[in-house]
Amino acid sequence: MNPQDGQVYRALVDDREYDIAIQDDQLVVDGEPKDYTFEVLREGYVSMLVDGKSLPVSVEAIGENTLRVTIGGRRTEVQVKDERDLLVEEFGLGDDAAAGGEVRAPMPGLVLDVLVEEGDEVAAEQGLLVLEAMKMENELKAPSGGIVTAIHATGGDAVEKDALLIAIEGQE
Repeated sequence: MNPQDGQVYRALVDDREYDIAIQDDQLVVDGEPKDYTFEVLREGYVSMLVDGKSLPVSVEAIGENTLRVTIGGRRTEVQVKDERDLLVEEFGLGDDAAAGGEVRAPMPGLVLDVLVEEGDEVAAEQGLLVLEAMKMENELKAPSGGIVTAIHATGGDAVEKDALLIAIEGQE
């Protein structure tokens, strides 16, 4: 996960959420700008200087959106959501967008590409379709493994929120 200028993240640390962004060369945490420098020493190890305070940091990815972070000897797990995750959450769909073997549009958008065909066997979390919404490309993934039984959208289709896009028959 490489932070980019203007990108917004939400980090969950010990049951507390922090909104984090990098804007105009400043680190912004919960709306408070902080001066910082950031230097990668080697893979997984970073030296940060935040508001004049030196912070040696080690970072290890332990899941798709989960990091194990050690700062000043204190180790904690951090769940990180990027702008796409936050948009899906804002629309109130979260992981339920793909419940019941149906993949539905989490928000209105434009289908850019369908990555599977009817009859394809798919694995859980396999990319099925690319949906452009709010100037972002979002890959919608299979809720579970199974066989694609129906595709209700093609590239170029404009779809509404909750539109059925792909049906998958699960395998036991």
